[in-house]
Amino acid sequence: MLDALNACIASCEHCATACLSEQDVKMMARCIQLDRDCADICALTARFVARGSEHAAHLLKECAEICKACGDECEKHGAHFAHCKECAEACRRCEQACRQGMSTAA
Repeated sequence: MLDALNACIASCEHCATACLSEQDVKMMARCIQLDRDCADICALTARFVARGSEHAAHLLKECAEICKACGDECEKHGAHFAHCKECAEACRRCEQACRQGMSTAA
């Protein structure tokens, strides 16, 4: 699970940075916002999971929801931008890992 969380952080950070370099940055605003939210929740969730926090299950649920939203948004741009396609894939893997982890962390 930590590998999926860390891969998602890296993909979201890369995607947000790449989106800022696109010609129509305004069109990418929601993608950038969700990339940043997703990277942040994944980082926090990874810390809670790593230390075995009793609150990890709550964060895993929220993390899965944000990963889904970010993946959905990135998928909209994936046909045109490789960084969005890669980010969507990382978000999907992380969402799945978080959902699986919810049952073991509860």
